[in-house]
Amino acid sequence: MRPHALTTYAQLVRAQVRAQAQYRVSFAVDVAGSASLALAAVVQKNPDAILLDVKLPGVDGLDLLKSLREIGVKTPIFVMTGYDSTEFGREALERGATGYLAKPFSLAHIDKLIADAVAQPVA
Repeated sequence: MRPHALTTYAQLVRAQVRAQAQYRVSFAVDVAGSASLALAAVVQKNPDAILLDVKLPGVDGLDLLKSLREIGVKTPIFVMTGYDSTEFGREALERGATGYLAKPFSLAHIDKLIADAVAQPVA
């Protein structure tokens, strides 16, 4: 069964569709366009991995990350950002991120992150 990921980054899905001819990703993905939709999707679908964009309508992705951890979500969560800084990475990890990614990134990289994350036992 293919791992299932949830993302708030719609461009990831568009890239996945474009890449099908070149690279077959091993995960299925759903998009939630806002923090509230992402929260509902996590509860309803229980994804194997979550990919959060920092820039979300209404709520910062880091705040959503913190909220997910506070309600007990143990799913691996990766935060995506256009800012590649050590400070941002440290803050994301402190709030409970499994890791963070600076844009742009390749689907192959995301595919490996998700595969590695779902292979690890949930703490």
